[in-house]
Amino acid sequence: MLARARQADDSGPVWDELWSHLCHQGTVASASYAAIGALTDICLQQRPRGYIAPLQLVGAIVAAEDGPEDPAQVRRRYARELAELAELAEQCLPLSATDADFLYGLETWMALAHGGPWSRCLGVLGEGEALLDCPNCRRLLVLRTEDEPVTLAPWEGPGTPTVVDPVADPEGPGEAQLIRLATVNGRRGVAAMLRYAFGSADCSACGSPVTIGSALDGS
Repeated sequence: MLARARQADDSGPVWDELWSHLCHQGTVASASYAAIGALTDICLQQRPRGYIAPLQLVGAIVAAEDGPEDPAQVRRRYARELAELAELAEQCLPLSATDADFLYGLETWMALAHGGPWSRCLGVLGEGEALLDCPNCRRLLVLRTEDEPVTLAPWEGPGTPTVVDPVADPEGPGEAQLIRLATVNGRRGVAAMLRYAFGSADCSACGSPVTIGSALDGS
């Protein structure tokens, strides 16, 4: 499949097969890690563009937390490949067609450059709504990223939406760089939304504080 993928378009069926075998719904195996070298070679033969299938696939593999090895150990083993791919991912960002595509590009860059929760749950912010659980009452909440300001509301049942408090100076790994990349690429709306995503709000059901990133990632 990897040999066929070298000749295939990004949207070809061989890539659907590879995703299914190497990162099925976010689940990875030892074969997934073993494929990183070949996927890197395929990536480095590509010209930068808005979407590169092997680049996104490597990002998803190294972002996964349910594999057979410690993710930090995998990152150390493939440090050279990830550094090369992070550079390519950054070159692809200006070529994103929409803000939603740009956010998925940022998610891939984050996976390759840093890892952490934003390498798994950043792209969903471009869909207008994102579901998360309150860590205290376990109520299902919806983050409405298209609201101005961004709000947190119960998915169902009673409760008044609460306004998310954005951060002025993000401190999480890579967060300041994400805002910088959005800003320098002219995505001011994305940069503003990221400050909310890196912020917090009171649960609209029980009133307890909710850190958006941790709740999105289920930690």
